[in-house]
Amino acid sequence: MAYTDPFLARGISISPADQEILNRWHDTTPPPEGCAVPKLMTFEEAMDYDGFLDDCFRGFPGGESVFFWDTDDISAVVGYYYTGPLKGTVYMLHGPTDISPEFFSLARFRDYYCRVLRDFTDRGDPNFEDKFWHNIDFNDNQPMTPEETAHFHQAAQELVRLWKAEDLREDWYENMGFCVCAVLPDCFAGELIPFLHPKEDEYVLEVLCHKLVRAKCVEALPAMEELAKAEARGLRIGGWSDSRTARWALGELRRLREYET
Repeated sequence: MAYTDPFLARGISISPADQEILNRWHDTTPPPEGCAVPKLMTFEEAMDYDGFLDDCFRGFPGGESVFFWDTDDISAVVGYYYTGPLKGTVYMLHGPTDISPEFFSLARFRDYYCRVLRDFTDRGDPNFEDKFWHNIDFNDNQPMTPEETAHFHQAAQELVRLWKAEDLREDWYENMGFCVCAVLPDCFAGELIPFLHPKEDEYVLEVLCHKLVRAKCVEALPAMEELAKAEARGLRIGGWSDSRTARWALGELRRLREYET
């Protein structure tokens, strides 16, 4: 029996390409050392998380997910979306609840995983385990392919529709915003400008500011100027009582505009 067979029998949809990755991982990859390194679970171990998924994530508009990896001694798991707009993407959950994708495909996560174990352990870095949960190289530092750009632009538009059309509980609302920022290709970042206003969720605003700077979206300057004014008057972006997120983003976008001219 292949590793993925019981998951498929349970109704968890996994693409043929991802089945091959998981089956090969199970058959050929020895269990890694380190209490914080993600370890591929058995089907039975993965199903032990069903109750947690039911309580926290079942019905999430971005898609249903399953945990394939967990760790020995820290509360950290790796999730795989198998339905919805985020299908096929991978998130890493540790600490604050953020289930936005860190990798656009299981193949990208596999490449990242192998690279961290190879590069960090080869040079004896004592903090290599933290590389899986802090300062993660988003999508293994790989840009979207043209096919991914088209696919995730459409996925982001569907996420926005669900995000704004449904009456979501607070944590799901925030996560939908996080997911939109994660998967929307940078070349379409201007589509996020309408959400850059003081009435938006303060945690979503923090992610939006960083996204627009990373995408070099200078057309967001007028909206960012207004948000910076609201922040100066006491708006707590990201929950920070001394937030300077919008003012930092405004300065970065101004420098980008000056560089372009």
